[in-house]
Amino acid sequence: MPPVAVDFRDYLPLVRQLEQQGYIRIPIAEQTRQTLDRCFDLANRYFAQSSADKQRFARPEIVEGYRELGPEYSQVPERPDLTESFSAWNRNRERADLAGWATACPFHAALREAGDSLELITRAMFKAMAETWAPAAPELRFYRGTYVQLNYYEPARHSRELLQDSHEDGHLITVLRSNAPGLELDLPSGVLPIETNGNDLVMMPGALLSLMTGNKIKPCYHQVRNNHRNTPRCSMMYFVNPEIDQVLKPWISNETNAGIDIIERANAAPKQFGMPTLEDSLTGHAETRAHNFAGAAQ
Repeated sequence: MPPVAVDFRDYLPLVRQLEQQGYIRIPIAEQTRQTLDRCFDLANRYFAQSSADKQRFARPEIVEGYRELGPEYSQVPERPDLTESFSAWNRNRERADLAGWATACPFHAALREAGDSLELITRAMFKAMAETWAPAAPELRFYRGTYVQLNYYEPARHSRELLQDSHEDGHLITVLRSNAPGLELDLPSGVLPIETNGNDLVMMPGALLSLMTGNKIKPCYHQVRNNHRNTPRCSMMYFVNPEIDQVLKPWISNETNAGIDIIERANAAPKQFGMPTLEDSLTGHAETRAHNFAGAAQ
């Protein structure tokens, strides 16, 4: 079933909310909710498998599929994110060597289906932003620079109070849905615990959107609190980057973004979290950092 179409005009009020509170909630249709629910169900089955079975669907050189706990961090390598993850990049959809995953790994296929729905929501959101701040601007191309990722936490395994340290994602935006408490937003008014209720998504701006808006929109720093629950916590993120083969001019230009190459910043941003540049992962030359989780603070 094709994803639900979205009218950007419905999102125009959300742009003003974003300006005022630094994040927004985006309501979703029932069909979209069902698509995401199915993905969460398949995620629980996938991550319950043995390490060997999960590693069958790991392509680190193109940052596709499974990634064990350890390589990625939010602030410093000594404090890795305490989560396993699985990624599906739009740019990898055309790869013939991944074609077999559609049947061999239903979770991967479900992530791509979820990405189709989140793409339409993102496209409408960007159109609403451009209509608000720069109506004459060309369309911001993001499809091939964007990916959907699901993080799988087992809180009771860890003694650390934060499963992920405070950070901003370094993207244009992150569209997020989780199935359990833990996410906290670090806002000017204070730390705000926030959950998605099943019928909406949380959208957080990143540093690239700040550059696009002349710092009108600030990056949303956030963290994941460990509630030490015995059941897993899943969180799905749609990480939105610009395609790096375009000239990208800000929607709002001022002294805060004068002379800054937004594409260059986008390409380098993943390095701050232990991940490869967008260009390296696109060309299949990605290297994630070596890690020894056994020696990391838990």
